[in-house]
Order: sequence, then C-alpha cells, then structure tokens
Amino acid sequence: MIVLGIESTSHTSSVGLSQDGVIKYVKSHTYKPDIGGINPRDAADHHRKFFPILLEELFDESGIKFSEIDKIAFSVGPGLGPSLKVGASLARYLAMKYNKPLVPVNHGIGHLEVARVYSNLNDPLYLYVSGGNTQVILHGKGRYTVVGETLDIGVGNFLDKLAREMGIPFPGAPVLEKLAKGGREILDCPYIVKAMDVSFSGLFTFLKNKIGKVRDEDIAFNAQEYAFSALGEVSERAMAHYGLTEITVTGGVAMNRRLREILGTMAEERGWKFSVPPDNYLQDNGGMIALAGEKIQGTFNYQIPINQYDRLDSWDLNFVNRDLKYSIEGVGGESIISKEEMLGLSTIKKTRNVRKYRNEVLDGKIRNMRIRREIRAYAAFKDLRVNSPNIIFVDMNKGIIWIEEINGKKLTNVLLEENYIDLSDLGEAIGRLHHADISHGDLTTSNILYSDGKFFLIDPSMAEFNAGIEEKAVDIHLFKESLKTLKHNWEEYFINFMEGYGKEYEMENIMKRVEEIEKRRRYVL
Repeated sequence: MIVLGIESTSHTSSVGLSQDGVIKYVKSHTYKPDIGGINPRDAADHHRKFFPILLEELFDESGIKFSEIDKIAFSVGPGLGPSLKVGASLARYLAMKYNKPLVPVNHGIGHLEVARVYSNLNDPLYLYVSGGNTQVILHGKGRYTVVGETLDIGVGNFLDKLAREMGIPFPGAPVLEKLAKGGREILDCPYIVKAMDVSFSGLFTFLKNKIGKVRDEDIAFNAQEYAFSALGEVSERAMAHYGLTEITVTGGVAMNRRLREILGTMAEERGWKFSVPPDNYLQDNGGMIALAGEKIQGTFNYQIPINQYDRLDSWDLNFVNRDLKYSIEGVGGESIISKEEMLGLSTIKKTRNVRKYRNEVLDGKIRNMRIRREIRAYAAFKDLRVNSPNIIFVDMNKGIIWIEEINGKKLTNVLLEENYIDLSDLGEAIGRLHHADISHGDLTTSNILYSDGKFFLIDPSMAEFNAGIEEKAVDIHLFKESLKTLKHNWEEYFINFMEGYGKEYEMENIMKRVEEIEKRRRYVL
C-alpha cells in the first residue's frame, strides 16, 4: 500500500509517501516569521505557495506515479485553522481529481505512529512534546490513552515564547538549547507537577522577569532544567503507575539532547528501555501522516471537516489495543516503598532517592520541599477529620518517612475489582480540605487507600496550603481523569463523588474552572 500524506497543522508545509508501514519520501518547507511568533494567515499563505512545489519534488524524486497511490491522508487537527484549511483543501482536491479514498489523521497520532514504528519497542509509554502539545500517552483499549499533559501551554510553545522575549527569532528553542550549555546557576523557579500533569506558564513568567537581570545562558539553562525535569518526573511516575518498562519520545522537542539525556538517565536508573525515532521524522512531516493513514479507514466522502481542537484520545483505532495494568507494590513514581517494623509498629518506609537525571541542586530542592509538604499535610488532614496514616518518624537527611501501615487496597485496584463503590464519603473529605484552602496536589486513585469502608489519603507531597480555585480545580480534574482510565461508566462514579463534595464545599465555580482547564490543554498558539 502506498499513501500520500499532507501535513499543514502549523508552520510546516510537508508531503510524504509511506509504503507498507515505512516512510519512503518526505518533502517539507517551514514558514519562519521575520518577527514575533507564527501568524496563522501568513502561515496559510506560505502553505499555498509551497505545496505545489513540494508535491512536484516528491513525485519526481520518488518516481512514483499518482495512479499508484492507494489513499490520500491529511491532518485534520489539532492546529491553526487557516493552516489546516489549506492542507484539507489540497487533500480533497487531489482525492476527487484522482478518485482516491481520503483519510483524516489526527496530527498527534501521526507523531505517535512514528514513535511506534521506529522506536522498536513493544508496549512503550509515549512522551509527546511539541510546540502546541505536551502529553504522556499509552496504549489503551482501541485508542491511545492520555494519562498526563500540560495544564496550560505546550513545552515547545513555552521555549519559543521565552526565546522571543529574549530577542531570539522563531524558532527559538534550538538557540536556547545552545545557550543552556553555558548556564550554571539554578534559580528559585516555580516547579509545577500535579500527578502526571505539568504546567509551564508560571515558569515562563518567572524567567521572563529575569531577562536582563541574569545571564541569558542561565535563563536558558533553568528553562530546560526545570521543564525537562518535570517531564522526566511525570514520565517516571506514569511508567511506575502503569507497570511499563519501555519509553519513547516524539514530537519536535524530542530533538533536544538535554531532554533525551534526562529521559535516558531516568530509564537507565530504573532498568527500563529508552528509544528515540530518527531526527528527521520527529518534526512535523507528511510522512508521519501517510504512515498513520495506512492504518486508518479511508472514505470517498470528501467533506471531512477539520477540527482545531481535535484530541488524539478521542479516536477509535483498531490497531491500538492493550489492557491497562498497574504498578506492583513497592514501585513508586519517585519513592521506594517497603514495610518495616519500627518502635513496635508496622510501618511503611518511604525513601525519596536522589534522582540522577535531575540537576543535583534542583533535585535536592524538590526532594526537601516534597518531604516538608507531606509532613505538614498529614498533620492538617488530622485536624480536618480526613483519614490518613500517622507519621511515625522522619529522617530529613536521608529523605525517609516512616508512616503507619494501613491494611487496605489502593482505590485504583478496588475500582477495577468491584462492581460498584460509593465515593460520596471521599468527596466529602476532599470538600473539607478545599473549604480549608488545602489541596492534595496529586489526587489520583493511586493515592487513596480503601480499608474497612473508609478512604485514606496518602502521598500529599504536592499539597498547597493557601490553595485557590485553580489548585482545587486541578485536584478535581486529576481525580476525574484517573476515573476515566479505570471505568467505562466513570461519569456515574464522578457524580457520586461530587455529590459528597458539594455537601462540604460550593462546587459550581470549581466545575467551571475544571472545564476551563480541560479546554486550556488544547492547542495553544
């Protein structure tokens, strides 16, 4: 099978040919604005100009005739509306003219297909990092499952925006990568990780305000160390949580060597496999659209609409199939968990080991902060009648906490095993926390134990103690997303949870902010 792929989601005009599961030829040209970021109209004009040239070059170089093409695939989204329209119009015109099936392809699925085919891994975690997208993804049942993503802007967008503020023209991320090699001072920047989600807007604002006050090299250095360490952490947590042993990275930012070093070191520490597709297939290209198009059903209905906010986890894909599995006991996202007798009590020993993939100074800062927050949060939980283990002993120097052992199961496993469980009491407990302006910060089903009909909150190391509506809404968002990965009827459980929550805390504004967060994660210019 030979498929023509057309890519036009953002700044790159690209066409490619795949044949029997292999990318054969790619021709691309990238729009680069003279000043500022991408102008959608100018990008669309660029695509109109270069697509005819690229198509001619593609078929001349390949020697393939158009009559030999089996399907025409094109990006339907997510992306910039004007750019998407140009690619879609070209695809429709060619399909109608030559009577070929037309295949819609989600842009992100194209990137994942490159990683799936060229990483040579069987069942990996995918870290998808580009200008507009930052997601942690794994195989689900008939579709890709997003288990973590940015809460605001994509990591590539963050880097390019920061570079523009520094007077570096688009694309600025490669220039920042070179500057960062001369950096040395770790600044006291915001480091925002919520479960398996990340946030970069606070980091952007902080570093933007440092321009002209510290060396450009140190600004670039901190941008990479903080952002990429966060990506390494959420990837590590997802790997441990879902019991995976392989990881790959895809998207334009995957070309950054420091990000690869962080992911590679993280995987090596854990004994996991790490693989990266070839550089020339990581950036936006028509070959990846063609490759994905081979697997997706074509149609002779040529009125397929584009969707600027199309999500890759909304696509039913018969070639993606895996039963979700979860971590074994003792394997945590950041910590080593073991049972230990102490002071005559059965305890859980939680050791936060040094993370060699992070800068040494940054790692020390993060570990110290997390331990102190966990201690403070457990004390606050008791005052608010929220069930949690008792802290038995703490060794700050070694990064160890001993907590009371709760004889129960993770809520994750309970939900998978039980036909139904009432979550209203859990909702009330979270409502009490939020009424006291405390957020858990990592409110997933893996951080809740169920024992003798009671819910116990654990691992509150990312708690906030002056939590505003954003932090509270992130708690609800995280819990909602974790339910989605477990139960097909997750809405029923979520409604039940929120009924309890509403007894303790006003939820109308919280739910409005949750909806805003979910929209905010989409493609951002």
